[in-house]
Amino acid sequence: MRTAFILTTCLAIALGLFARARARVQNVSSAPDTAKTGAALYMELRCGACHEIAASGINIPPSLANVGDKFKTSWIEVYLKSPYRRRWASTGARPILRMPNFLLSDEEARVLAAFLATRRDTTRIKKLYFEVDSTKVKEGEQIYQEYACYGCHKVAGIGGDMGPDLNEVGKRLRPKYLAAFLQNPQAFIPDSPMKISELWDEEVRALVSYLMSLK
Repeated sequence: MRTAFILTTCLAIALGLFARARARVQNVSSAPDTAKTGAALYMELRCGACHEIAASGINIPPSLANVGDKFKTSWIEVYLKSPYRRRWASTGARPILRMPNFLLSDEEARVLAAFLATRRDTTRIKKLYFEVDSTKVKEGEQIYQEYACYGCHKVAGIGGDMGPDLNEVGKRLRPKYLAAFLQNPQAFIPDSPMKISELWDEEVRALVSYLMSLK
């Protein structure tokens, strides 16, 4: 009888603690100062020592000035927990410089991602409506082949080792950013090997729709 009472009491306490902890998480998730907490962590980890620079060339390390326009917040959060080398220093060669693993907690990764998501560039990324068209995916894949994008990028293990791997790019990049970048890569990464394209707007929409399907 006493054992049952102790177990019941402990269970009630545990449930109460769980409920309060869950409420705290929910409150933090919706708190307007989540990004402010992330900004403080950004300063504490001295992320700016590497990333507060103008992007150029192979973009290593990348500027984070417009990272909120470029990457989806959910992907940033996952990447911060386990960073890995995505770029190439030259054909087939990874750069020695890499982002260290700060062993962030789930909460630290979440608030840091929330802060990075606020970093926007309204000059280069205009507030224009852009919607992925699933009916254009096949057309976009054909454009990818016609423009020989595989010369620098890999999809499903096929392609070159100059630009970032495009596997799961649909999980990583925002379509509006990708559309703007495809039209003028130099505006985002000066001296980038990727030159200004001559794609028509409809071709850009189709290519972006294809790339966003890679998940």
